[in-house]
Amino acid sequence: MKIFFLGTPDFAVPPLKALAALAGHSVCGVITNPDQPSGRQLKLKPPPVKTAALELGIPVYQPEKFNTDETLDILKASGADLLAVVAYGKIIGDKILAEFKDRVINLHPSLLPKYRGVAPYQWALINGETVTGVSIIYLIKQLDAGDIILQQKYDIKTEDNAKTLHDTLCLMGADLLCEAATAIAGNKAARIAQDESSATYYKKIDKAMGKIDWSLSAETISNLVRGLYFWPSAYTFINSDMIKIHEASPAPEYHNHNSAPGTVISACEKNGLIIACGHNTALKIKTLQLASRNIQSYDSFLRGNKISRDIILN
Repeated sequence: MKIFFLGTPDFAVPPLKALAALAGHSVCGVITNPDQPSGRQLKLKPPPVKTAALELGIPVYQPEKFNTDETLDILKASGADLLAVVAYGKIIGDKILAEFKDRVINLHPSLLPKYRGVAPYQWALINGETVTGVSIIYLIKQLDAGDIILQQKYDIKTEDNAKTLHDTLCLMGADLLCEAATAIAGNKAARIAQDESSATYYKKIDKAMGKIDWSLSAETISNLVRGLYFWPSAYTFINSDMIKIHEASPAPEYHNHNSAPGTVISACEKNGLIIACGHNTALKIKTLQLASRNIQSYDSFLRGNKISRDIILN
């Protein structure tokens, strides 16, 4: 079976490589987003999928506008039997869906119908979920609402953050995408309608979400830190200095402190950097980062920055 792949970021690279290595199938082309300016000199940088596709010797197309007759002609001329979409970043329009009816599939990193929309695994962490996973669905016009072909669960570990979950789910999704492609080729693919009454939608992650509200519980703040690692990061202020917090966890031994939320309870290498949170809970900051500085462990940070007890953050 000939597969045309549509994807853009790092998350889509393992699925592309897995399909390219799948016995009995071939990736006949890749569509990805155009190169984007990057760095201080704004040099054009190719998306990760383009780099991977060229290394694999697969033709790459980068249309500025996707839903055009020209794009449709490229897809039809390739002789593709199946379109596989993984974090492409653009909506697949009616003409292409009609041309490849029931032959467009999508990898989504959640257990649909929960967490439709963008950043599903980040939101799962922010919301304190203990289980997530990946879904392979038939792509339809309605966002992430197509019939389910396959799903696989993943038990979220307490040490997971957005980076580790990204890496785990893209590899899990790569295997599941190959399994789905093989099932479709053999006319053995399942088709399970999603339960619309259980559907949830989440918006795009933005920087403003990262500002920590210390009146929330330590567990809620810890989940925010995990979900926003490494971008855009949770952050707070000490006086006028913004500090990004990359790793933190509840500190139950300091619960029931009776301090105002945001108060520094401890700032020493021995006991750690402990901040009072709402509901009489406390948070231990493990790694953090001053603006334009490298990430530091809390003890390294405290050796170079004197933080007074009882100072209130933000």
